[in-house]
Amino acid sequence: MAADKNAEKTSGKAPGKSASKGASGASPSFGLVLVRVATGAILLYAGAQKLEAGVGEDLVARTASGWAESPELVRAWGENVVLRHPWFFANLVAWGEVVLGACLFLGLLTRPAGILAAFLFANAVFAVDGSHKSLALLLGICCAACALSRAGRSAGADVFLDGKLPGWLTWTRA
Repeated sequence: MAADKNAEKTSGKAPGKSASKGASGASPSFGLVLVRVATGAILLYAGAQKLEAGVGEDLVARTASGWAESPELVRAWGENVVLRHPWFFANLVAWGEVVLGACLFLGLLTRPAGILAAFLFANAVFAVDGSHKSLALLLGICCAACALSRAGRSAGADVFLDGKLPGWLTWTRA
């Protein structure tokens, strides 16, 4: 008991406070939770707007110039896969934004949602132009940060999935 109080004094921690969530990464700071919630809300709102306006093939057709200016491998993906199936990819983007945004907002399956959303925005970086490219890059980085951290572990639904799903899916076990 006396050793614990001496350790608390030397570590600078308040008496009774545990140091278990510090550098070990057991739980993210609430700043990262704010990034997760804000990114999820932005995605959810953008996807809902697309669905409300009616998802059309023009959503993908407008990206043709972006794909044409992309590096060879990315251009081949865009021109030979994405642009050839505009209805499928337009719906995939709109519904992906809604579902992945809801998952990030709620902290539900944060790891796979963050990975998939980062992939969505990696494609958008090449497909869109102008200021949208910077926004896609920023949102992609935020999604990747959520996927690589335990952003659903604090104030998120992933806590309730602990033990019910594999740990690699939810980051809930060390």
